[in-house]
Amino acid sequence: MKNSILLTTVVLVLLWTTTVQAQVTINEEIEITQAMDIFKTLSSNENQIEGWRIQIINTDDRRQMEAARAKFAAEYPLLKMTWEHVQPYYQVKVGAYREKLDLEAFLRELKPDFPRAIAVRDKIDKIEFLP
Repeated sequence: MKNSILLTTVVLVLLWTTTVQAQVTINEEIEITQAMDIFKTLSSNENQIEGWRIQIINTDDRRQMEAARAKFAAEYPLLKMTWEHVQPYYQVKVGAYREKLDLEAFLRELKPDFPRAIAVRDKIDKIEFLP
């Protein structure tokens, strides 16, 4: 008799625990949510998107282009710089910005050393936009 009561109690407890639903609430900081949104955007199939860069020089003289690259690298060693030869010009571009407004402050900072610097549209790898 005691065994059947014990067995019945165990079965009822097991049935009760399997029917109880657990509810979990996750509270995450806004920065984490924003980082996850950026990650989702970057994880989509398209690798490049339209964005903005600062073109610090556009010249047909390779030596001028190399001098500008060296000067920029010396002043801003941690910033990525790209260059390309679009016949007959050599173009040196820096930065990766989603909006033109985002680059304006840095463009003003560059103007004394690179007076021909301008904002240009460019296809930019999504990974370059990570903070």
